[in-house]
Amino acid sequence: MTVSFDLNPGARALLSDVRDWALAEGRAIARESDDAHSVPDHLATRAMKTCPLDASPLLGVAVDFGVDRDYALSERDGSSTIGVRVSELAAYGDISLVLLLKGAGIGARVVDLLGTDEQIDRWSGGIARGEYRGTGFALTEPNCGSDAIALTTSAVRDGDNWVLNGTKIFCSNGYLADFIVVFATVDRSLGHRGIRAFVVPRHHPGLSIPRANEEKLGVRSMVTSQLTLENVVLPANHCLGDPAREDGFRTAMQTLNSTRPHATSLALGIAQAAHDYAREYLDEHRDGFTARRWGRVDDELRRMNAALDRGRLLIGRAAWLQDQGRDNAKESSAAKAYTCPIAEQVCARTLLLMGADGYSKDHLVEKWYRDIKIMDIWEGSGNIQKLTVSRQLQHHGPRGL
Repeated sequence: MTVSFDLNPGARALLSDVRDWALAEGRAIARESDDAHSVPDHLATRAMKTCPLDASPLLGVAVDFGVDRDYALSERDGSSTIGVRVSELAAYGDISLVLLLKGAGIGARVVDLLGTDEQIDRWSGGIARGEYRGTGFALTEPNCGSDAIALTTSAVRDGDNWVLNGTKIFCSNGYLADFIVVFATVDRSLGHRGIRAFVVPRHHPGLSIPRANEEKLGVRSMVTSQLTLENVVLPANHCLGDPAREDGFRTAMQTLNSTRPHATSLALGIAQAAHDYAREYLDEHRDGFTARRWGRVDDELRRMNAALDRGRLLIGRAAWLQDQGRDNAKESSAAKAYTCPIAEQVCARTLLLMGADGYSKDHLVEKWYRDIKIMDIWEGSGNIQKLTVSRQLQHHGPRGL
């Protein structure tokens, strides 16, 4: 089947406006947001006044694109195909912008996948109605990350209630969320079949946040919190879906197949920004190069750009399959396994090409170098993605190639 990434004029106009906005606002708020470890309200307000988007589908949440103008998007313009480009362009300005655009968050997507009709209307519908601003996603624990089935947070049935106990780290949105989707095991001996997802309101008794925002090397403006659940008593209907269902965790993890191309696009956007910034810097200092030395630098920059283009194609195919309603597990994992390490290499090399200036806070390249490090870790580490691709190929045989 032919894969086409062609977009209609309205979609191209949208992306052009997003790029202009990202450059104007993202670069302006980048340094202060990084230093503040969050996006200050006055910067967020200023940036969103000129934003051409309502929100972006960075985390697979369906939203409207246009705000002040009608971009005349058609059904042919798949939301994921456009969404990965929006993600890339926002990160091209600065990762801080992504935080302003991410809408409801990944927790809402889990509710949509696992919840009953009543739960979807209550929680996801509540977001649409403006009753809630955002959600948190709590899976990672001090002793488990990619090996999610090793989690120890427990959920014990007590009559008509569930009682949760455990600790979570790097909870996205954390203290900012109105409710948090928490993964816990009802029986560790069942492995992934014993894992369930629970909706825990942010201010529920027993839920505490000992660390509101983790100290991080990069993406400092993104809030990630540590949570402690101590005898958190929840009504039975706060367990998403049927408590007897044993494939719920696998279904929830499908969320990452849909969000992973968007997350990988963030790495692509950061690396492309570093590449373009370094090229402009080096062009301005070209007089200091001999012709031979400049030829080597120019060739290296062109090879970097070609490598990023290959990542863009892998991301595009994964997003296109999602828009077609087809399984994209292998493609989304392949895109992340390839693109994130390449993006990290590009950021590291551009910093070196700029010499001491690349290491200076007078330029954003050092920030992008710090930001890019997380991209190969979150949404499933690169090594895990390689295992996923390998298993998919073994399962599907030669056709998987």
